[in-house]
Amino acid sequence: MIPTTGPDHLNAASLAAFRRIRAWLAREAAAADAPFVVGVGGPGGGGKSTLSRWLRHHLPDARILALDDFRLPRRHRPAHGRYGSHPAANDLVRLRKTLADFRQGRALRQPVFDPVAGEARDEIRVPPARILLADGEIAAHADLRPGFDRLILVEAHWRTQLNVRLTRDLRERGCTLEKAIDLFLQSNLRDYPRFSAGAREAAHAVLYCNARGTFSLRRAPV
Repeated sequence: MIPTTGPDHLNAASLAAFRRIRAWLAREAAAADAPFVVGVGGPGGGGKSTLSRWLRHHLPDARILALDDFRLPRRHRPAHGRYGSHPAANDLVRLRKTLADFRQGRALRQPVFDPVAGEARDEIRVPPARILLADGEIAAHADLRPGFDRLILVEAHWRTQLNVRLTRDLRERGCTLEKAIDLFLQSNLRDYPRFSAGAREAAHAVLYCNARGTFSLRRAPV
């Protein structure tokens, strides 16, 4: 499984790639005239949260906005968008307003989605900051990409994605094996390629995580 915590779980090659991303984002944010929004997108199970959490701890005045928490209650989703990987399963109106509020220097109210209950059960306050790391697969979607100042794409082999998703969905989200496999097939192999078409070309940096959890730069930031 890909590591999901701090630098103690990352090898030297991964740390070198992460440090290069950190230095680039620090320069970009320092040159910006307003709070800086960074999309961290890619297929589920690729390592987005590992990168985002590391950056959160190593960039001054950075916060994470978990895009998965903007999912609509399952009972309100249309049949064609039953999983969060589909745009219709997300409250994009609220998400766009939240990003706009951040750019205005306001504190944010982020919903906290309960994957077992299938709806948001709480909210957390995200204080104003200089950098917002918008972490979630939908950050790579074509309709959302224009809302970010920079986009980082985190990719992985499909076997790595499957391994991480199965582990997470079975242990943490109470899914049956059948549902976990269906989630992978729909979200990673159908929805992500469809709604994130062109993301690799649009991204300002592309990272790849191999089967051993080592991250490398496929496209280095300028």
